[in-house]
Amino acid sequence: MKIANKISRRLLLLIIIWLLILGAALAAFEYRQMDIIKTSLDKYRIQAQDNQHDQFVNIIIRKLTDFDFISLQVLAGCLSVTCLLLWLSAHFTVKRALKDYKIKGPPPQEKKQGKSGKPAQKPKEKQINPVEDQRRALHLLSLLQREARLVDFLCENLEFYDDTQIGAAVRNIQENSQKALQKYIAPKAIIDQNEGEEISIEAGFDPSAIKLMGNVSGDPPYKGILQHRGWRSTQFDLPILSGIQDPTVIAPAEVEISLSNNKESSVE
Repeated sequence: MKIANKISRRLLLLIIIWLLILGAALAAFEYRQMDIIKTSLDKYRIQAQDNQHDQFVNIIIRKLTDFDFISLQVLAGCLSVTCLLLWLSAHFTVKRALKDYKIKGPPPQEKKQGKSGKPAQKPKEKQINPVEDQRRALHLLSLLQREARLVDFLCENLEFYDDTQIGAAVRNIQENSQKALQKYIAPKAIIDQNEGEEISIEAGFDPSAIKLMGNVSGDPPYKGILQHRGWRSTQFDLPILSGIQDPTVIAPAEVEISLSNNKESSVE
């Protein structure tokens, strides 16, 4: 996981910094103690004024110097192994925790309690009128019918028309439908690249806006071929619903009454 690797790298840096501080403190303490011991031995050698004691003290000082160098090497090795073990433990712990979080989801939130100590009641959801919901679903279709006669074209039997007539009708319908869509919802491509191009999908993408197909495995980023750019509404400026009673009416039928029929009715 990309997030787990990022967190583990930060933990590794913090572990190295703190262990370096600890190692420097221990090395300084050891150096200070060795310096005190060597100073005491030098004073003893001066006070003794004996060649045998002098040689013996020199040997001890050399041994202490060698021990000081070896102890620093051992300290550095121990700190390095400790750093590695701490980082591995933190890395796998974080990776396992993120994996469990991804599978199980976030923990359920505790219910908020009111002033009386009782769980606060959830606000009542606004009830949606099924008839009103149906009217809203058909509203855009009625607008496309009114602006571009789209429903007329989709329901028309095209067997009796040649390709030239169909092509001319489609051009006019497409132009008017495009104007209506731009006017009311202004659709915009989700991925503004040409279809057929190779693109990269980074981590954190919106699954509702980008649909992955084909051989999807592993963690992002993913590389693939753009099959469809997708569409997103950038505005929502539909006219107010009319007061028509029947929600299934997309467009009312239109009947033109001739003047002659009115005259005949009045004579009778």
